[in-house]
Amino acid sequence: MKETRAVVELGDDWCDVTADRAEDCDLDHLALAAELSTEVHPAHPFFGTALDVIAHRLTNDDVLCRHRATPSRYSVLHLTWSHREEIGSCPTIDADGEWRDIVAHENAVDAALSDAALSESALSGAGTKPERGPTGQPREEAPRCPS
Repeated sequence: MKETRAVVELGDDWCDVTADRAEDCDLDHLALAAELSTEVHPAHPFFGTALDVIAHRLTNDDVLCRHRATPSRYSVLHLTWSHREEIGSCPTIDADGEWRDIVAHENAVDAALSDAALSESALSGAGTKPERGPTGQPREEAPRCPS
């Protein structure tokens, strides 16, 4: 089943693996499900749960899955690409619930990243942070040569 319309709601950072291969994606989509299956271990909450990978994030190792037994349930998991069964809470479950929960999670992530970018740009403005020398002291402006 094609998920393209739903995945589009998540933004440009997601590649729908159920659609025709995207031009800007060079990831082997078949490898995603294989890695997820490899990493989920007996103590993981999704061990034994049938999940279909429907999308992956282009900027990190997150995958979006639909639960086969409960088609209205989705989860975002972060793969480690260790190529082995993981331990502990890996792969982490970053979001879990109905579609609206996934969209809300993504909106919160986007807002946090936007806030962080605004904060970073405010800090990097000219004159707000003096350049530091090797001793950590602010550099003094070099004397100008007379013209």
